[in-house]
Amino acid sequence: MGQGKSTLLQSLTGLTNQVIPAFPGKACTAARSKICHQDGRSTEARIEFHSYDSFLNEVILPYYDKLGLEPKPSSFEVFASSALPDLPSEDNHTHTNIYNRLKNDYHRHTDQYREYLGRDPLRVQDESQISSYVAQTYEDNQLVNYQCLAVKSVEIYCSFPVDEIGAIALIDVPGLGDFRLGDESLVIEALGQEVDFILFMYKPSKDRANFEQRDTQLYNLASQALNNLSRRSIFVLNADSNGENQEGCRSLKQDLDSNAVRMPVLESVIADCSSPEEANTHVLETVLNQLRTNITELDQTYAQEKITSLDSSLQALKSDLEAAQSILPKISHNTIIKQYFRKFDEFWNVITNELEKLMGELIENRDTPDENLRNQIEQVLTKCRDDVKFPSLDEIEELRRNKGAYRDTYTAYLQDLRTSLSLKFLEMDEGLKKTIEGAKEKVANVLIDKCELGGLTDARGCEFIAEVAQDMPKEYSELKTSFQILSEFTLSYRGLIQHRIRRQLDELNPDNAYELTKGDEAKKIAENLESSYREAVYNCEESLKDFFVEPSQASFAIVEEFCDRILRAKNAEDQWREFLLDNKEKIWTSEFGKLQEQVDSVQIWVNNLKTINTEIENLTKAYKA
Repeated sequence: MGQGKSTLLQSLTGLTNQVIPAFPGKACTAARSKICHQDGRSTEARIEFHSYDSFLNEVILPYYDKLGLEPKPSSFEVFASSALPDLPSEDNHTHTNIYNRLKNDYHRHTDQYREYLGRDPLRVQDESQISSYVAQTYEDNQLVNYQCLAVKSVEIYCSFPVDEIGAIALIDVPGLGDFRLGDESLVIEALGQEVDFILFMYKPSKDRANFEQRDTQLYNLASQALNNLSRRSIFVLNADSNGENQEGCRSLKQDLDSNAVRMPVLESVIADCSSPEEANTHVLETVLNQLRTNITELDQTYAQEKITSLDSSLQALKSDLEAAQSILPKISHNTIIKQYFRKFDEFWNVITNELEKLMGELIENRDTPDENLRNQIEQVLTKCRDDVKFPSLDEIEELRRNKGAYRDTYTAYLQDLRTSLSLKFLEMDEGLKKTIEGAKEKVANVLIDKCELGGLTDARGCEFIAEVAQDMPKEYSELKTSFQILSEFTLSYRGLIQHRIRRQLDELNPDNAYELTKGDEAKKIAENLESSYREAVYNCEESLKDFFVEPSQASFAIVEEFCDRILRAKNAEDQWREFLLDNKEKIWTSEFGKLQEQVDSVQIWVNNLKTINTEIENLTKAYKA
């Protein structure tokens, strides 16, 4: 910084301080700028702003890395809203000054530049507004144009004073050596991506002229990004317009030309960079002449180096790929089939044995009263006894007045009690359902836990049977039908028990009711209703005593039919063998799932190797051509 870069740019481009500030005092240039020559074009700038992420990663985090600050912010918002970590040590004054730049410019004033982060590129046609984005302006030692902190890069278009110089552009980067971090990365990025030729600038003082370590360090920094730097650069020694540092310029030129100081360049020139005439004659003309003379040869040399390097890399890659292919596992289709046959034999042995065991358990219990149904019946009978409301004498008399006769009143109450009692027995469906679902669940558990078929579906219990029945392809008709029959089988109150219960409700049929005699009819109706109801409930209970074993027998029968069909039907074993072959990766994941992954991976590798080898051959032909 302070060597006259911005002044030189003004002389070459014809731009003023409004666009490229070159003031004495603090460092001016804030962002990387590209100034493009376009004949006859009025001055215009395109401002690109940082995104929140790029600002954090490229501007803020370098400070944390350099200074060892922890914890690092995970986002710009965290940086803006959190207190700045303290310096680990304040003994290093350089670190203290860098820390103060982070604190005073970036952290303290996030609200002043936050609004610019993430904005779309801005087009500025008013020259007086451009410098506020390009340069830092200070008043009373405080930055005043904070928007420049959010700028990522600037492109300026204008017409240079010198005619017929072609499509040339000047890249300006912030000067190095300030306490602001990230500028070195800007230099490297600019040189590596856009620059063909470099101007090194140095302005010796009138009293002392010596190169220092920081000068050669700058040269080394540039050489990291641009190949053949010695043939792509010149050294500009910036002379004062009053000639006061001319002697220093000549001394340093001699050091460069004689290699007393090793910074190889094509040429060193002395020029008053504040003079447009000298800047264009001594500097720009020298650059253009060197470009015309050397750039084609340099590019050809660079291309040849890259071709040679590419050839070596491609050959090494090809060798590595061939070595990789030689160690890929060899997994044949026959290997998988042989392993499957062994696995199926194990499966068939397990499913036949385990289902036979289950059948044995069901046979032992098929004449045992079913506890689910017994409990359900007891609950229903208790409800029948307790949850009943007989009419009072007043209610009977009231209904008699409505009906007009005691006989009709008696009939109405009998019908109501019979209907109410019949409805209570519908609750027995729940007990029947539990029994059958229990039998299905036992089958499902055998298939899942013992036969390892759980991978066919995530469903368990009765839902497992239903899911398999639904998902089984139609070509496995014997198996599919078997699962469907078991899944759909159910016992219902109406189908098994209702006819037994309805017969016991005859006591509440008006045709079978007690005859009413004259006198105290209401009292007799009340007594007859309760007596008939209690007798009907008792008869229902007696009629169900022999029914408790029915669900156990039904469970055994449906499971026996299921087992016969999936184990002993003519095509059952063949259909199992084909079905499990199609689903082996889902069922036996640890064996065939991983094996299939290996097969797929090997095939992907083989395909990639073929593609890469083809690309290598094409590249080889291309660069040899």
